[in-house]
Parts: sequence; C-alpha cells; structure tokens
Amino acid sequence: MIRSLIITALILIAAALLGWWEKEQYSSEKAISEKLSKQVAANPSDDFQTPQGMERRKKDLAMKAKMKKLSSDFFAQSIRAAEDPVAAFGEEFRMLEAELKSRLAELGPAEIKQFIEECTNNPDLNPQTKQDLNRYIREVFVQNDPLEMTRLMVKSPELFGIGDEKTYDPFSYLVYYFSSTKRDLQLVFECLAESPPAFQSKYIGGALQFGADSPSQRAELLEEMRYFATTPQRKEIVNAKLSELAFGRPDVKASFVELSDWLGSANLSSDELVAATKGMQEKVRVGETAQWLDWLTKNDIPDDVSKERAFELATRWAEKDYQAVGNWLNNSPYSPEKSGVASAYAAKIYPYNPEAAMQWIQTLPQGPDRTKALEAIYQDLPQGSDAAEAFARENGLEE
Repeated sequence: MIRSLIITALILIAAALLGWWEKEQYSSEKAISEKLSKQVAANPSDDFQTPQGMERRKKDLAMKAKMKKLSSDFFAQSIRAAEDPVAAFGEEFRMLEAELKSRLAELGPAEIKQFIEECTNNPDLNPQTKQDLNRYIREVFVQNDPLEMTRLMVKSPELFGIGDEKTYDPFSYLVYYFSSTKRDLQLVFECLAESPPAFQSKYIGGALQFGADSPSQRAELLEEMRYFATTPQRKEIVNAKLSELAFGRPDVKASFVELSDWLGSANLSSDELVAATKGMQEKVRVGETAQWLDWLTKNDIPDDVSKERAFELATRWAEKDYQAVGNWLNNSPYSPEKSGVASAYAAKIYPYNPEAAMQWIQTLPQGPDRTKALEAIYQDLPQGSDAAEAFARENGLEE
C-alpha cells in the first residue's frame, strides 16, 4: 500500500514538473516574440526585418532563452544537492537529474556552447557547481557526441576547464572512455585528428595508458597510430610513443620472450624500430640484457643506432654485473653492437683494472667509437685532477 502511494506521488510530481515546464516554455516564447517586435520597430532597416532575418533572430533569441533557463535549472539542482545531501540520494532527485540529462542530451553544438557560457558566467558558479557541470560535460556531451565535443574543446579549451588542474580534464576523459570503456580506438584517433598538435602530443599517451592492456590491443593501437601518422609532425608525435607501446611502462618490465615476440609480430619498419628502442635500457630486465644484445644484432636497425642502444644497455648492465658483461664480450663475435658494449665495459672497469680497460679500447677502430670510450673514462675521473689531465694528454682528448 505504502509503495503504491509513493509511486503515485512520484507520478504526480513528474506530471507537475512537465506542466510547469510547458508553462515556462510558453512564457519564454511569448517574451521572445515581444522582444523581437520591439527590435524590429526600433531598427526598421536591419536585416531581421526580412522574413528570413526575423526567423534567424527569433531562433537565436529562443536558443539563448532556452539555455538561460536550462542553466538556471542546473544551478538550482546543484545548489540544492549541496545544501541537502540526503535529498540528493532520494528518488525525486534522481528523477530530476534524469530529466536534466535528457534535456542536455538533446542540445546541438551551438546550444552546448551557449549553455556552458551561461553556466560559467553565472555568479553562483563555485567549486561544487563546477564539479557538477564537469560531470554533465563528461557523462552527457562527451559520451553522446565526442567529435563535436572535440571541436568545441579545441576551439575554447578554457571554457571546458582544460588546463585547470582542479578540473577533471574532459578531453582526457574522452580518450579514456573511448579507449577503455567503449574500446573504439578508431574514434579516439579521429578526435585526435581534429585537434591541434599540442593536444595530439598531450593526449595520445592516454590511448596507450588505457587501450594497450594486451598484445592484441597493442597491435590494434599500433595500426591506428600508423593511420594517424599522415604528416611529419604527426609521425614525430607517434614515434615519441612507440617505445612506450613496445615495452610498456618502465616500472612494469615484461619478459624478453613476451616483448621480443610482440616486436617480431608487429613487423616494425627500420624507422619504427629506431623509435621503439629509444630508452630501452630503462624498460628491460637487467638480467636479460645479453638476450637483448643478441636481439639487436639480428634486427633491421642502422649500425650507428644499434651500437648506441648496445652501449646504453651495457652501461646499465655493467653497473649491476660487470663480470657478466665481460663474459658476453669474450663469447660474442664481432658486430657493431659488440663495439658499443666494449666501450661501456671499458669505462666501467677502468677505475679497477685500467690495463684491461685499455686493452678492450684497443679493439675498437680509430674514430668515433674509440673516442667515445675514452671520453666516457675521462668523464668518470675527478675533473681537474692530475690523473684526468694526464689521461687526456695521453689519449689525445685535449682541446
């Protein structure tokens, strides 16, 4: 019995709200007509005296009045919820919120912009109402029409709180929602394509963070990144993220087998391999460095780049286990990568065994490789000391 009475009361409330809303609409339309008539009388030569002009002006005034009313209703609801948190969890409030969301969902791009402008210009705007407005932007506008919202946010980022550290960035939410919840990476990159380079560079990482949880998802993401990279600038943005895509976050190091299998299946070009392996020494397990060095020798990476990658890997490896680096050198055939490892190894052992270090340096050909190794040793010596100056003189490093 009580449940029936509650349902009947809610129906009566909803009917009352609908009647009140229709009355407000009628009053608003009447006010617009009166305002338009006054403007025509005051400006008989203006364009809106023509039927087409009058119709455009009427629509414009109606839209502004509608957004003003919608903004007013939003503030009333937000303020009420802040003042009476208990009521905010009640059935009546949920009905009002659903009705407000329904009205917001019907807005077009121009109306959305007008609505947000009305809200941001309202003197009652405070942190709570800002938070509520941001939630509607995310839960209604962004989810319903991400491409149009992208265009609006790109054109007026400050209007949507983008750049405001206290506001949940709605563009970041867009990337998260369609990368993770909806799994629509194509749409994410369509939105990025509508954005300026600053947005592309800032938000492309969100797709990697939220949309690359498995090897298959990473493969799908790689394809979307390739389609996206249609200009040199976009290609540069994509290349800056390929290492993160290939190896994941530095704090979560996957195994050599898992990573090398994915790299092999991705069919990366030489340029993509160069980009993907940048900084790899920070993203692989130190104990698997020997496998990565062998992997470098078998992949289509330019010798100078592969040598640099080997040097970086071996430098980190030697800090943990220089004897293992020495064993790898003793058992590996000549390769550009071996030159890079020898340089790193010599620099590491020089303070303890300068003779052995110089012997490894002698295996390097005269030129950049040997100079780099000597300079690495020199930089580790106390600068300005007699030992440093003597080493520089003996090895031709003096200016």
